[in-house]
Amino acid sequence: MDLLVFLNLLTLCGCGNLAVALSAADGSLPAPAKCPFGSFPCKDGRGCALHSHFCDGDKDCKDGSDEVDCPVQCDAEQFQCAHGRKCIKLSEVCDGTAQCQDRSDEKNCWKPTDECAVRCDNTRCIPSSFRCDGERDCLDGTDEEDCDDGECESGEFQCASGQCVSGSAHCDGHADCHDRSDEKGCQSSGCPGQKRCSDTGRCLLPVWVCDGEEDCQDGSDEKDCPAAQVTCGEFQWTCASKTQCIPISWHCDREVDCSDRSDEAGCAPAGCPSHQFQCGTGECVDPASVCNASTDCVDGSDEGPACHNDACSSPGSPQCAFKCYNTPQGARCSCNVGFELLADQVTCVDSNECKAAEPPCSHICMNTEGSYRCHCHPGYQLAADDHGCEITGEPLLLASMQNELLLHGLRRSSLDIHPTTSKKAIMWVDYDWRDQKIFWVNLEADSIKWNSLDKRNKGTIVKGVKADCLGVDWVGRNLYWIDGERGEIHAVTLDTTTTAQNSIIVVDEDLEQPRFLLLMPETGMMFWSDIGGEPRIERAGMDGSERRTVVWDKLSWPGSLAVDSLGGRIYWTDEKLRCIGSATLDGQDIKLLQLTETPRPFSVAVFEDMVYWSDTERRTVQRANKHTGKHRETLLKQDRQVLGVRIVHKLLQEDASNPCLQLRCSHLCLLAPGPRAVCRCPSGFLLDHDGLTCSQLEDSAFIYILSPTSVTQVYLQSLGTVVGQNWPDHHVLALPGIDEATALAYVQWNHSLYVADAGRGSVEVFRLQEGNLQHSHAVVKLHGDDVVIAMAVDHITLNLYWCSREQPGLHVTSGSGAYTAVLLDDLTAPSAVALHPPAGQICFSDLARVECAYMDGRNRSLLWQKAQNPCSLTFSPDGSRLYWANTGAGVISSIGIDGSGYKEFETGGRLIDALACSDSVLFWVTVNDTTKVWFSDGTLAKQLWFEVKANIVDLKAYSKNVQEGSNLCSNRNGECGHLCLAFPGGRTCRCVEGHHLANESHCVAGHPCPPDSKACLDGQTCLPTIKFCDGHPDCPDHSDENCTVDLLRPRGPRPSFSAPSSAVPTSLDDLLQRELEAESCDERLCGGRGKCVSVPDGGTACECHSGFQGTFCEDGAPSVQPLITYAGGALAAVVVVAVAALFVIRRRKAAGKRRERVVTMAAPQTEMVARVEGPPAQASASPPEAHSPEEPVSPEH
Repeated sequence: MDLLVFLNLLTLCGCGNLAVALSAADGSLPAPAKCPFGSFPCKDGRGCALHSHFCDGDKDCKDGSDEVDCPVQCDAEQFQCAHGRKCIKLSEVCDGTAQCQDRSDEKNCWKPTDECAVRCDNTRCIPSSFRCDGERDCLDGTDEEDCDDGECESGEFQCASGQCVSGSAHCDGHADCHDRSDEKGCQSSGCPGQKRCSDTGRCLLPVWVCDGEEDCQDGSDEKDCPAAQVTCGEFQWTCASKTQCIPISWHCDREVDCSDRSDEAGCAPAGCPSHQFQCGTGECVDPASVCNASTDCVDGSDEGPACHNDACSSPGSPQCAFKCYNTPQGARCSCNVGFELLADQVTCVDSNECKAAEPPCSHICMNTEGSYRCHCHPGYQLAADDHGCEITGEPLLLASMQNELLLHGLRRSSLDIHPTTSKKAIMWVDYDWRDQKIFWVNLEADSIKWNSLDKRNKGTIVKGVKADCLGVDWVGRNLYWIDGERGEIHAVTLDTTTTAQNSIIVVDEDLEQPRFLLLMPETGMMFWSDIGGEPRIERAGMDGSERRTVVWDKLSWPGSLAVDSLGGRIYWTDEKLRCIGSATLDGQDIKLLQLTETPRPFSVAVFEDMVYWSDTERRTVQRANKHTGKHRETLLKQDRQVLGVRIVHKLLQEDASNPCLQLRCSHLCLLAPGPRAVCRCPSGFLLDHDGLTCSQLEDSAFIYILSPTSVTQVYLQSLGTVVGQNWPDHHVLALPGIDEATALAYVQWNHSLYVADAGRGSVEVFRLQEGNLQHSHAVVKLHGDDVVIAMAVDHITLNLYWCSREQPGLHVTSGSGAYTAVLLDDLTAPSAVALHPPAGQICFSDLARVECAYMDGRNRSLLWQKAQNPCSLTFSPDGSRLYWANTGAGVISSIGIDGSGYKEFETGGRLIDALACSDSVLFWVTVNDTTKVWFSDGTLAKQLWFEVKANIVDLKAYSKNVQEGSNLCSNRNGECGHLCLAFPGGRTCRCVEGHHLANESHCVAGHPCPPDSKACLDGQTCLPTIKFCDGHPDCPDHSDENCTVDLLRPRGPRPSFSAPSSAVPTSLDDLLQRELEAESCDERLCGGRGKCVSVPDGGTACECHSGFQGTFCEDGAPSVQPLITYAGGALAAVVVVAVAALFVIRRRKAAGKRRERVVTMAAPQTEMVARVEGPPAQASASPPEAHSPEEPVSPEH
């Protein structure tokens, strides 16, 4: 046969049928085909076909025998493929894997969900909230078809104007319709539990009655008010009458504020200026009024017998620089206005009024000789008093009122209502002056919407997002928002409508319960409040850099923020402390203003000399002097709730140079402190070295870092380029419903993430879809307080291997969670599990022991028995070595799979929390005051990659090739009915408890073995317990001798694995350089009770000292030495367990603390929604305390 014929046959027939083809070519009779596992021979003996291709509608055998005798009619519990020649189980329909060759079992499987409620444009899917929202999200408009906009929803009342309001608003005494039609024609428009105005019938909230403000035209709401005693707040002073409270700063400020004048009684007199005379009782009078024969001081101290003496003319009179005048106490010097006496009481110098504690000018103060002049910043003009500054043009107060927006003119008192599409209360607002848009969010919507200031247009800027707060960057042209559920701050461009997937995550580390976001684009800075376990106000660059906490003292529940950019102060509301606070931009000079009129301050704004705030208990918008809190007045008092407030004016968003225009960022440009510009990339992209271009990540290696409620993906392309207290380029994935994650595993080919949740005692499976994790199912559920403490997933079969705290044996569960079996039941305290599925190997740590076995539980071997609290077992990429962290010792160990070549690497740290290996690079995590991620690639001992303040509980590394390969369980679960478990070169079918193998693969229900006996791994044979591990195989599969083989003992040839034994040493192997040859064989093998000697088979054995015997000289006479040895071993075990327990407790405490914060995260907003949309609130003493409900879990394991 020539070469050409051979190649043609090879091409036509494939390697599998090459032998048959060659036989046919030379004319000889074909030999019967030997088919590989999972295949069957064709009837003509000329080829093989896969079992999965039998009766699939396509001829795989040349004689067509794979399509003969195919069922035509399927059973009632089966599904018939569309080609009509194959039947499959109903459970295999729409399971994500096509069993029919024509894929008919996976067609028309779509079911509507909240996230995918409408399918449109043939390829896209949109959530239910986008349906009938007034905007076309589908190109074909199907999302807006069959929408009835003319009628209100069930439970709503339609106003005469067409407006829809809540049905409970009809005839409730409050006008909710703009045309007040909801209160027209009401027979008895009662006010349950409330008072009505006698003249107009208006219903009054309880807090409006006797609040010092007349709300009824006849003033009846302020008549006959009792003078009840009050309890003042922490930052208030109680007037003597005990019926009035004032801010502490008002006490002894030389202004009477208490109605009984007690706030100024007994106060030390303030000194008079140099141009006035101070009376004995503290008053100041003009020098001309002294010694003028007329009493002007209350105590008469300005007149006296000495007034008749001309003291200023006497020889000893002071030589005054300006003027001398007579007093009853003798001659005194005075200065002109604007000057002050020096300590010599003679010399006068200019007084710098601009440096006074309370400067006289609102903006700029310029000192002059004997006086000063006030100036204003551009765009402002000097007020009539020559001290204040007023902005030119009409400033507007923007506020959200229930589900509408209102604009209130601060000069003309105009009021303009802007209806919106929102059905729920709008919480926060902001605006963009350049594009004349108002942006708003409510807690129920999954988008950020906008209305034009002229009411002509409306739209959506971001879809698919739950925003708690928002902020407009009018300089860099971006929109920011807080995602409180995920603990993240996001940003997108203002230029176009987009989705959350296209956003940039600006900050995602250590955000517990972020409440409000404030931007300062003119400086490139931003501030946010956090009401977590440690309430604080933080600031950072608008790119997330230079982050620091600025206010942490005198806070309880910081909410809304506002900045006085001209005054250099930040203001905030504190709903629990019932006050408005302020501080300098670096957190100094904290001042708290606690007024009686601020029982529940919600939102705050600062403008000119006034501070504005909304109060959700009084349902008002008020303002007062920003320095003192005086001159308070109520601007708005509404039946409906007023929430977010902002001041709108062109000058407040003055045109500024945009640094981003100088960069040509491929995706998004963010402002940084300065301001300067930086380019940032969305998830799935990484910034190139040019600092401008974002490149899509393709097959890039990465690590997954697990925290209690999220997992962070960090790509290794940035390895070595970032060192400091910042994350490298990363993507945070929130774990829906998880608050105490402890371990993770990832399967790359189907994007599945397995997470152990100690809070629910389960292992949950998530699917990565469009940059977010979607919950799929629970694969393991445990009883009571039991938790999974170690796990690993077989990426080929999706079987999960795991151990739990109360079930320390090694278990295996199928990917669906339907089947679970116990592989090993004699473990004491396992702490880690690692798999290498292509080789069919599993390794695990148990106390100080590190063992390996086949993945079906057979062929156990002891690799090492002196580990110190081992954790994070991981294989080298080729499966030839095993690595683990000795947590308590700060040492990383490795050993060959055959038990040879043990090495250690000193990390220099005390506790290693997690370890991972990727392409011969080790990564590990240490925790002290901060969490540090280290790596070593063999060129240096260790390098710090980055340092963050985050609770990291697990670490895993993945690359393109790390999950390649296959085993005999790859196809159709190895034809096993329950569990397919791989071992080197083969597979074992395993049944769950109560079942046994009827043949090689199928499981049937059976009876357990009788007492004092155990089943072999075949599930069919029972043997007496004493026959297990007795040195003689009795089970047909020899599984009764599946006992630990100690690779450290000199028992002749060691068992071999299928992993490569001739792997070329890597730089990492060279790095783990400290061989244990430093510890003598006598100590290591014989425990110091004997010495090592060579034996004929080439191994090593112990020659025991007198009084000791046994393989390791471990047995001896009952003396002190053995007792000490035993006690030491027991103590070591106790220490190991104690360290492990401490390790777990530390993690669970941190996670529990986080869970409390997560549970309380929605409390302020939820309670707010209840106040907004429920009946009018009664005055309450304090905000509600957060409640942490218990979530019961139905145990199954």
